[in-house]
Amino acid sequence: MIEQVKGTRNLFGADSEKYIHIFNTFCDAFVNYGYELVELPILEHKELFIKSIGENSEIVTKQMYEFKDKGDRSLVLRPEATASVVRFHNEFFKNESKKYAYFGKMYRYESPQKNRYREFIQAGAELIGTIDDFSELQILKSSIKFLENLNINAKLNINTIGSIDERKLYIKELDSYFKKNKNNLSKESNEKIGKNTLRILDSNDPIDSEIIDLAPVIYQYLDDDTLKRYDHLKANLYNENINFVENPKLVRGLDYYNDLTFEFVYKATVLGGGGRYDKLAESLKLGNSSGVGVAFGVDRIINCIKYVPSSKKVMLIGQNLDDIKSISKKLDKSGIKYFLPIRKSKENTQYKEAIKNNVDYVINCTEKTIKNPKNSESFEFNIRNLKKLLWK
Repeated sequence: MIEQVKGTRNLFGADSEKYIHIFNTFCDAFVNYGYELVELPILEHKELFIKSIGENSEIVTKQMYEFKDKGDRSLVLRPEATASVVRFHNEFFKNESKKYAYFGKMYRYESPQKNRYREFIQAGAELIGTIDDFSELQILKSSIKFLENLNINAKLNINTIGSIDERKLYIKELDSYFKKNKNNLSKESNEKIGKNTLRILDSNDPIDSEIIDLAPVIYQYLDDDTLKRYDHLKANLYNENINFVENPKLVRGLDYYNDLTFEFVYKATVLGGGGRYDKLAESLKLGNSSGVGVAFGVDRIINCIKYVPSSKKVMLIGQNLDDIKSISKKLDKSGIKYFLPIRKSKENTQYKEAIKNNVDYVINCTEKTIKNPKNSESFEFNIRNLKKLLWK
């Protein structure tokens, strides 16, 4: 028997309804406010992520799905989307400032567990070109709108990791600190020393907690200009009545970030996050554009929301195709959506199909009746009666 690939998931039934709801809500918060939806290739050149994420990062060294194509090119299934959006922007709109939104699948060879898949869906947005503190505020406000519209009251955590040079100095100090304390760190954290040191701060291993708590804090290595920019961002958030928590250990897992980093946390689960990246395009030899972006784990959101469909389901049943056609036309004219049976089976079989699909109202096209299968109430069919039932 051929089984489902480990680390993937099937979206069906309630989960697929949630997926559609999340996509529509995402578009309402981003696409309808000037972010252009872009659909990017799943396949990218491996070099794109070596130069952007960092050749020593876990994603590049352990997690990417990579292969050689028939032309001997090193390709990967994209592990994240920001680098792809930056590539696209600088290929086609290099000297412009633009806002993008994307919604699609990413791939990382991780250990599958709750809220973590090897094939996963990300929804994200990027502002690329010439950006400033207003750009950062836009990303944060649109993200909050998106989550609030899903009835998710997430906590916003923020931090500044300084400029690229300041971060390098901080990493050097962290390396020295963690090397001195390596005997008190987990095996996984020891492997990151000197390679991906910042990621040690993200460890959830209880063995690491005390050493991480006593680790140097990045604010000690930031100059006055960096701290002023950070204070200005916080003032903007206060002025917008946006609640946030400062987390000096928040670094995010990608090498291209500088200054602002942030995460949205709901019931101890990180639903999304992002930050600013002023040197990403330069590191890819694509120009000097800056950017700020956010990415959400759609699978995690699916797992945490309770979605109640806003529209009620209607299904037509009947044996006579002319009767079904006649009522279908009336519903189409009134803008009322409806289900049809899979096949022209007996009415009793069709009715059972309606119940299985959790339909709210069944219209018997032969009898010209509307029936509620949940309480067996029945009404004469006409558009006025149906609208009353659907909108009450």
